[in-house]
Amino acid sequence: MASPPAELTTLLTRLAASGAEFLLVGGLAAVAQGAPLTTQDVDIVHRRTPENVDRLLAFLASLNACYRGRNDVRLPPSRPALLGAGHNLLMTDLGPLDVLGTIEGGRGYDELSPAAIRISLGDETVQVVALPTLAELKRGSTSAKDKLTFSILEATIRRQRDEG
Repeated sequence: MASPPAELTTLLTRLAASGAEFLLVGGLAAVAQGAPLTTQDVDIVHRRTPENVDRLLAFLASLNACYRGRNDVRLPPSRPALLGAGHNLLMTDLGPLDVLGTIEGGRGYDELSPAAIRISLGDETVQVVALPTLAELKRGSTSAKDKLTFSILEATIRRQRDEG
């Protein structure tokens, strides 16, 4: 894996060790596959079963996770919120973690897992959504940031294909 901020790597390693089932998506997933991007958070899509959500909640509690942007009150994530399809944008002791029920096109863990590859991270293995799927997810976006990211992902895929 490339070199994201140390706290994000520690966050991801500890999450992988927690036993929670998740897929790494977003900027860090692209960086892990050689894309020259900068990212400031960890984005995951988690399996939304009651057992997995309970494992994820235990992990989040161990890092004092709470919702970002709520300066007046520390609100920890809840089981109902994590069982839902929405986005839970959290701050932990090790940095920002976006816990996503679904992403573009309403795709959740089960829809995305066939497009995952495994990457070693220290003693842990992390499932990461493959670069072509990450690019496909950004392809139709109208966001300027997503359009730029799409261009970078496409260029990285071409470079890797030419080198391989």
